[in-house]
Amino acid sequence: MKITYTGHQLKITDDIHNYIINRAEKIESRFSEMQEFNVILKSEKHRFEAETIVTAPRVSFYAKNTTHDLRTAFDGAVEKVISQIRKNKERVKDRRHNAPHREVVEQLNPQSDDNQTDIDTEDEPKVLPASDKFAAKPLTVNEAVAELNTSGDSLLMFLNSETRQVNLLYQSDDGAYGWVEPSFT
Repeated sequence: MKITYTGHQLKITDDIHNYIINRAEKIESRFSEMQEFNVILKSEKHRFEAETIVTAPRVSFYAKNTTHDLRTAFDGAVEKVISQIRKNKERVKDRRHNAPHREVVEQLNPQSDDNQTDIDTEDEPKVLPASDKFAAKPLTVNEAVAELNTSGDSLLMFLNSETRQVNLLYQSDDGAYGWVEPSFT
């Protein structure tokens, strides 16, 4: 990891140097992919401005903070960068876990029957092919409840627009609604 820091109208003392190194290690413990850590500290009249830039492969984070104290300004900029890193990690994790809409629709509506295999079915129950096929349009749970009410059916399978997963909504005999969402653990 490469650490660079500059001071505009400000002298970087050993104490500030050690403080910058400490914060860089804090960021590196949360984001090991960090290649560069750039800090620019500025002094203007009675306020201090800190800019931090963290660079990694395919992503960089930038934050700027201005306060009356140098350390507070630097800490604020570092916390903003850490928050950006956290949000980026969550976004990347969510992208990996959510299947794209196109793939989900293809799984629900296969175009060909290539998946059928010859199996000896002497003692196994007979499975009938699905008579109804549908194109799963993304719905929220509230929209799915409204759709179930208008259709008059007791079951509705839909693509949840919030989670991008296939969900099942049903209405029990007493009129209450049940909602089944898959859990991949």
